[in-house]
Amino acid sequence: MITMIDQIYDRSYARARTQLNAAILAGFARLGSAVGNAFRVLHRIEYDAPWSARTKLHTR
Repeated sequence: MITMIDQIYDRSYARARTQLNAAILAGFARLGSAVGNAFRVLHRIEYDAPWSARTKLHTR
């Protein structure tokens, strides 16, 4: 009887651990995406400034 309870506990623990690992992985993926987006924005602000952009010359 005790081994059956241990097996049920073990299955439940393994399932919960899998869900926890998936949640942690998803959290790090979202964090990495947010940090990457922030760096893209900062790069655009730094190097694509509107005052340094060349204007097109209109030819007639």
